[in-house]
This record gives sequence, structure tokens and C-alpha cells, in this order.
Amino acid sequence: MPPLAVVVVNWNGREVLADCLGSLAQDTYPDLRLILVDNGSTDDSLAWVRRHHPDVELIESPENLRWAGGCNLALEALNAEGFGGPVLMLNNDTVVPEGSMRLLVQGLLDEPRAWAATPRICYASDPGRIWYEGGIIGRWCGWVRHHGIRSVAGDMPLASRFIDYGTGCALLLDRRARDQVGLFDEGFHFYGEDTDYSLRILAAGGRILHVPRSIVLHKVSMSVGESSPLKVWLRSRSHLRLLRKHWRWYHWPLLAVCQFAYLAGHTAFHLWHGRVQTAAAVWLGILDEIRGRPY
Repeated sequence: MPPLAVVVVNWNGREVLADCLGSLAQDTYPDLRLILVDNGSTDDSLAWVRRHHPDVELIESPENLRWAGGCNLALEALNAEGFGGPVLMLNNDTVVPEGSMRLLVQGLLDEPRAWAATPRICYASDPGRIWYEGGIIGRWCGWVRHHGIRSVAGDMPLASRFIDYGTGCALLLDRRARDQVGLFDEGFHFYGEDTDYSLRILAAGGRILHVPRSIVLHKVSMSVGESSPLKVWLRSRSHLRLLRKHWRWYHWPLLAVCQFAYLAGHTAFHLWHGRVQTAAAVWLGILDEIRGRPY
């Protein structure tokens, strides 16, 4: 197996690091490097890692560069030293079962057309239920969604297949992706960076492979909350940025209709559940992105 670097970006995530780093430290992958990028945490994340996981390589940022910026710090460091193995970008609120990284890397090695690979991701609170089974992008309607979300894992096939995008929750990149596509776009403040990177892989001639036999468990939305106004506002802004960057002029007549229908339905859903602020955030995110309002 080739050497593997795992990059975990952290910001005030001390409460989830024990499970994440603990699972990685116990894995028997033969040549494994663990890198934690700390985005200016104000909790005791760094002190805890130094005390409990002294073998983890630390990259410290004095400020919060968010997920894309933190990933880029690690990728730049690995590129500078000439690291040639695959790199796994991994959320800090995940748990990686033994053997999953080996299966994911082997899947990437077995498919020469793939520049990136993703595992099956299940809810940590319900490991038998799927959160991510590959990403689907509607090139005309602009919808971006997880395949198989909330499905029973045992009902889904185990064969690897190509997908439209890989989630940054657990995204394995080979050297071709790093060389040909480069770094993540830090203009995406939160959300959308992974979809943008995936579209850039596809545009450069690479493919993205989903490997369901490899499994990662995810503590969903530990950072901003599952249905919080902040999460919805960030998603709305990032999605519009994604559409403006990658969709061509001839997509927009149908795209505008589909997106309006989606946003209206999303708004109605939150209003039905009494989440008025969250419903408003759907449209505030769009307006703020159009106006270029600073984050």
C-alpha cells in the first residue's frame, strides 16, 4: 500500500477529536501520517492533541481559515515536501472503522481513471443508516444532493461506481488531483468547496469513485447545527456561488425555474415546522451573495 496522509481540519473541536483521532491511531494501515490543521482554536484542542496524540503532526494557523483554507495549508506542506501518496481530507467529527482506509485506497488504486474516491458515510448515531452514498449533480436543474441519504445500509449495493461529486467529509485525493486541480477554492466560506473541487476534477479529465465497502461514521452537523439559520444561510450563499462559477449561460433559463421551485419548497418546509428564521435565511443567503455582502 502507498503511504497515506490523513488531514483533519479543526476549529474548537476538542469534544469530537478523541473519537476521530482515536480511531485513526488504532488503524493498522501500514504507512500512515496523521496531520491536524488547527484553525486558531480557542479551546484546548492543541494541548489535548499534544498530550494524547504526540505522533500527530500539527499545523497551526493563527486565524480561522475555514475548511478550504485549512486543507490548503496541509496540501501546500505535503506538495512542498514532495509527498506522492494519496491524501484523505477528513472531518474532525468522524470515526473511521478499522480497515476502511485500506479499502478506500485500494479502490482508488484499482481504478486508474479515478483521481479521487469517497467511502460510504453513515450516521454515527445510527451506523446502519446512510448519510452519503455518492453525490449527484443535476447539470440542468442545479440540484446537488447525496445519493441514498437515510437509506438502510444493508439494502444498498457494495459495488464501486463513478459519481458526480465527493463530499469533503471524507475525500481521498491522489497525486493527479493535487497536481492538475490544485488547491480548494477559499472563496467558498462554508459548504460547496468539495462540490467545486469535484467539478474541477471532472473538467480536468479525472473521475471520482465511490467505494461503499469502505465506511466512515459521521456526527452530522456538529459545527453549525442540522437546521440552524446559519447553516441554511451559508448553504444558500455557497450554492449560488457554485452555480455562477460552473453553470453556463445556456443552463440558466431552466436552472432559474428549478432553483426557484427548490428554494420555495425549502422555505415552505421550514415554515411548516415553525422555523421562521431558518426560512428567512434561505433567501437572505441568496440576496447577500448577489450583493457581495462580507461574511
